Amino acid sequence: MGMTARLRHSALLLSCLSLSAALAAQKALPPDRSGGAGAVTLGEAKAWLHHLAGPELSGRGTGQPGFRLAADYVRDHFQKLGLEPGASGSWFQDMPWTAREPMVAESKLTFRLGDKILEIPGTRLSGSVSTALAATGQVTLLTTVETDQLEDAKLEGQVVIVALPPEVEESNARGRGRNRQFQVMRALQGKNAATVLMAQTEQVSGGLLGSSGPGRGNNAAARGRGRMPSMLSFGGEDLKALLELADLKELPAKGVHALALQAEIRVPIEEKQAPACNVVGILKGRDETLQKEFVVIGSHLDHLGRVRDTIYPGADDDGSGTTGVLAVAQMFAKNHVRPARSILFVCFCGEEMGLLGSRYFADNSPIPLESIVAELQMDMIGRDEEENAEGDKGEKAEDNRNSVHLIGTKQLAPALHELCMARNETAAFDIEWDQEGMFSRSDHANFARLGVPIAFFFTGLHRDYHQATDTPDKIHYEKLLRIATWVYDIGFELATQPGRPQIDPQLWRDYDGKGRPQPAAPLLPETKPDEPSKAAGK
Repeated sequence: MGMTARLRHSALLLSCLSLSAALAAQKALPPDRSGGAGAVTLGEAKAWLHHLAGPELSGRGTGQPGFRLAADYVRDHFQKLGLEPGASGSWFQDMPWTAREPMVAESKLTFRLGDKILEIPGTRLSGSVSTALAATGQVTLLTTVETDQLEDAKLEGQVVIVALPPEVEESNARGRGRNRQFQVMRALQGKNAATVLMAQTEQVSGGLLGSSGPGRGNNAAARGRGRMPSMLSFGGEDLKALLELADLKELPAKGVHALALQAEIRVPIEEKQAPACNVVGILKGRDETLQKEFVVIGSHLDHLGRVRDTIYPGADDDGSGTTGVLAVAQMFAKNHVRPARSILFVCFCGEEMGLLGSRYFADNSPIPLESIVAELQMDMIGRDEEENAEGDKGEKAEDNRNSVHLIGTKQLAPALHELCMARNETAAFDIEWDQEGMFSRSDHANFARLGVPIAFFFTGLHRDYHQATDTPDKIHYEKLLRIATWVYDIGFELATQPGRPQIDPQLWRDYDGKGRPQPAAPLLPETKPDEPSKAAGK
């Protein structure tokens, strides 16, 4: 073993020893909640996350079919635990979200030369389309990616077919070269072509894809936000048949070529409500008075979903946090003592599109915001922080085996921060404070802006963040389950103690971006400059 290898081995050994010491420092939970803490196995956590980040759910993109399957999966888990529906009698708080889906069976591309017809069905077309296409025109073939040759081209009313050279197709397949394709599309803007189609030598894949976005079908502004430029493709044997119909043995040399063909493209669109909802379940508290107050345990259920031919599984982001919610729900439901206050479990949609699901929940809360004692958010709790595309230079995963970022607790409610730290004496994590810049990037932020005490649990970014490589085999399930148990312990304490965290008046005055004049949670009494702040929750 060389010197570098020995140093690396020594660093890993020290990391393992440090983690072993932390595990040894863990303490048993108090008797009133210890039974629930042991109610979830590693095998169950692995099974839940492997399903959430598995191929059937296709990345759980909000508005996509995989998200509905994920929402049903969480609902079924809540039902089996005996929770109650938490969204005004329903498990789902539906968010207005319009899907624009191409009607593939009724879509086709037709070429005509006299009485000769070439028809390409919608099943052999590919690309994204968010508005209905209905265009007819003479065919102009572009076999160029040199945009200056298009400056003087007369293309008004034409069906333009862009045939990319093989070397550009190869670059596209490797994730490069798309910029040249879009350069051509930009050069065609203002030419008033009837439509533009891409042709390639290989058979297309991926099929016709629609789009979706927030808003109802009768909301023109919302429809406009969700629309993307259409870029449909065909190829393979269909391109060969087109050349044969045009009496061409092969693609002509680079240039603009008017063909003696008429073309017609028809792609009708169906608009409907897409699967976009927050999944909400409630465990009622045992105390008739305090059960009207709630501790909220949250994660975001969605990820990036399917983007063209790529599926982003989102195992850590946020399959790990959602697995944490499933685990905490099971701990509470199977514990022999029910807490005095109620627990509301919610898995949000639309986080990846700008925290939309949690914003909708907070603005249309099924429970009074004033009744929320705290919101505990788990987002990316299954990995170890390491150097990544956003920075964290020099960070190594092996140095962060026992690290957790506790974010936002210092910004509003001192008592919640103190409680999290006190319960970490049992959990024994190494707490880090260097990621407060992540405060606005998860769903807790929509509770904080309305003055609800929050705590955000996060294990840091890594190389697979927002990549197709964020897969369940890379999750540290022991760490995930330890964090879920810590959140359960904190939540149980919040739901049991007589008082509740209060908002520091000065912190609220200084809070940037608050959404109301007074916080939803009660304020601490004002103190004079020479007096210490009174402890909240007393």
